[in-house]
Amino acid sequence: MVFTTTGAYFTLNTTMSAPLAINISAAVSFDNKVAGHDGVLQDPSGAVVIKPAAELEIEFYESLILHPSVASVVPKFYGVLELNEQSAITDASGEVHRTTGAERAIALENVAAGFSKPSVIDVKLGRQLWDEQASIEKRKRLDDVAAKTTSGSLCMRIAGMKTWDQDKEDYVVYDKYYGRSFDIKTVKEGIDTFIVKALGTDRRKEVIRRLITGISQIAEALEKEESRMYSASILAVYESDPTAIDEALKEERERPEKSHDSYDESEEEFDEMVSETVEIDGQIVEQVSMFSAREIVVGEDEDADEKSVCRVKLIDFAHATWTPGEGMDMNALEGVYNLRRLFEELLSEL
Repeated sequence: MVFTTTGAYFTLNTTMSAPLAINISAAVSFDNKVAGHDGVLQDPSGAVVIKPAAELEIEFYESLILHPSVASVVPKFYGVLELNEQSAITDASGEVHRTTGAERAIALENVAAGFSKPSVIDVKLGRQLWDEQASIEKRKRLDDVAAKTTSGSLCMRIAGMKTWDQDKEDYVVYDKYYGRSFDIKTVKEGIDTFIVKALGTDRRKEVIRRLITGISQIAEALEKEESRMYSASILAVYESDPTAIDEALKEERERPEKSHDSYDESEEEFDEMVSETVEIDGQIVEQVSMFSAREIVVGEDEDADEKSVCRVKLIDFAHATWTPGEGMDMNALEGVYNLRRLFEELLSEL
C-alpha cells in the first residue's frame, strides 16, 4: 500500500526546528499499543505513530488549531495520510497489517518514544461509551460493559497496560479483561501494579506526582471546553528503568531554560509547500500542507532527544465532537477526577 500525504500540517504547542522526513514504506508495527484497534504502525525512528482513522477523528485533530487548551494535552498531530484502494500494508518486517476499512490515517507523536523501558497504561474515560451514531445493539453492549466494570461506578476503566519487569527483563502485559476484573473497591490495586516496585519508594513517588500533574492538566483543558469525547482515553507513560529515570532527573535539573525561536520553514526541504485559508467550525484559519510522493514531512521537536520521566496525554477521538452551549464533558471529566484521586491516594500511602 502506498501512503501519500494530504491535509494540514499543524505545530501544536511545540517549538519546531529542522523538518524530519519519514519513509512510510519502512514503517513497522507499533510496539507500545496496550489497547484499541489493530493496524497501528510507527516510523523506523519510533517518533511517529501512523493510525488508520475515520473522518470524525480526522476532523477533530484538524480542529485542534481552534482549541489550544485541548491541543496542549493530546499527542502532536503531524498530518493526514491517504490510503489507496488496497486493504492491507506489508511493513518493513514483512508483517501484514489490515486497515480496518479506513481510507485515511493520521500521523501522530509517539508518546512512548524516547524512553528506555516505558511502562504504559490506557485508561478509558466515561460511563457512557457510545455516541449518538451508535446502533441500539452497540449501545446495549457498551452499557453492559460499563455496568459490570468501573466505567459505570467511576467513569474510568483500565483498558490495558504493560509494565517492565526488571528481574525477568521483559514486559508484563495486562489486557482489557484485567481492567474489567476490578470494582470500585479493588481498582487501586491495578493502579498500584502499574507503578513498578523495582523503582523504589522515592522514584515511585516522583513518578506518581508527575502523573497527577499530567492528569490535572487534562482536567483543566477539558474544563475550558464544551465537548463530548465518548470512549476517549488517558494514555500515561513513564520510565521504569531505575538508571534511566535517574539520568532523566539529572538531565532535567541541568537543562537550560528553553528558548522559543520560531520554526525555520526552508522550502528546500519539501517537494511542495502550500499555504491556504480554510474554514473550520465557522472560522477562517490558515493551514500549511506539505506533499511528497513517498514520505510525510513532519516537524522535529527541539527537545526530541531529551530524556523524560513520564508523559500523560488524552487520546482516541473517534467519537469526539465540540458541543458549544452544552457545557463541560462531565462524562469524561468525572473519570479524569477519579483517576487523579486514585493516584493521590496511592501517593499518600507510600
